[in-house]
Amino acid sequence: MDKALYDVVSSKTIKASRFEIVEDKLKIDGRDAKYSFVKIRPGICVIVETPDGFVLLKEYRYPIKSWTYEFTAGCIDEGESPEEAARREIQEETGYIADEIICLGDFYPSFGPTDEKITLFCANCNERTETKKEYTEFITHELVSGERIEELIMSGEFKHGAGLAAWLKYRLYRQRMADRPY
Repeated sequence: MDKALYDVVSSKTIKASRFEIVEDKLKIDGRDAKYSFVKIRPGICVIVETPDGFVLLKEYRYPIKSWTYEFTAGCIDEGESPEEAARREIQEETGYIADEIICLGDFYPSFGPTDEKITLFCANCNERTETKKEYTEFITHELVSGERIEELIMSGEFKHGAGLAAWLKYRLYRQRMADRPY
């Protein structure tokens, strides 16, 4: 990597429940500057596919006080790999158990105000058990076609950023596989 474009003069971290806010004082070309960002644990987002369709979640999201369409997603726990987190979240939120899980890569949803990194997956699932949702999670789910997902995306009803990135990566992956269209 090239020489740093700035020097960190000082750094302060503020704990805010499940997030940390970093406030840095920088020196750039001899001038003082401030920069702050939110540290967020890495996460995953998974497109869950069953023989009967894709599992689409509808979850109540407190920050926007609204129900949203989403794919399975969550944070990676300490000591857990992204794939282990994906398998755990699938079972917790949908009750399905992943037979096959494919990594579609990762992305940064907004690397200006946050350092959050999300790894994307698709999973094939057949067997279903009970969900293990957290008591703060209000989630329902339904099995839908790929066409239905794309209708919801185009109408603006599906707004889950990680889900949109996952769907794009999934569609590109399936195009390359050609023999497994949705």
